[in-house]
Amino acid sequence: MSETSAYRGPSRRPWRATDRSGSGAGRLCRPSTAAAAAPPTAAPVAAPAGIVLRPAGPAELAAAGAMHDRCSEESLARRYHGPPGEASRYLPHLLGPHHGRSVAAWSADGRLVGLGHLLWDGDEAEVALLVEDAWQRRGVGTALLSELLALAALSGRRTVYAVTRPSDTAMVRTMRGTGLPLEYDHSDGALVVSARTARNAVPVTSPPRR
Repeated sequence: MSETSAYRGPSRRPWRATDRSGSGAGRLCRPSTAAAAAPPTAAPVAAPAGIVLRPAGPAELAAAGAMHDRCSEESLARRYHGPPGEASRYLPHLLGPHHGRSVAAWSADGRLVGLGHLLWDGDEAEVALLVEDAWQRRGVGTALLSELLALAALSGRRTVYAVTRPSDTAMVRTMRGTGLPLEYDHSDGALVVSARTARNAVPVTSPPRR
């Protein structure tokens, strides 16, 4: 699973393809002011068996780099939208405490197998996910995204968005898994998928590793 890059979607997107049912059958429409008046609700998503979610920061640089080494070039290229060999150079920025929040998924044997990033962008936030290939399609990305949405809500960000390629359906599938209404915006060859944070979202991360 691999989702977003450093690309920033336009701050104003007056026309979006909106999925209000969670089915993914979007249509072109104007943003709904009625929907904005009714914040969505969502229950926190538990991590899969054998996975623990913890806050991540600079102390996880080595473990995150090791996870990159275990990821396929395809996963890294989709996640970072660039040469796979350059992926690890983004980690110090992504794990820095000044740019947002990060959450790591740890397996029972002590390996970091997934990373989720919440990157501040004014009154919105960008979400980005990377899950090690062996752990993809097992609920790790959905649990990471649920945690990032809860952290965004606590920080006062009511909208989060992910940027992916139109041909890469992994992030769209993961966003749909939250059950929240989604909005789609095709811009400059990228697909921006936005969701409003849930009013009852509560983070479930365990204390940091010692």
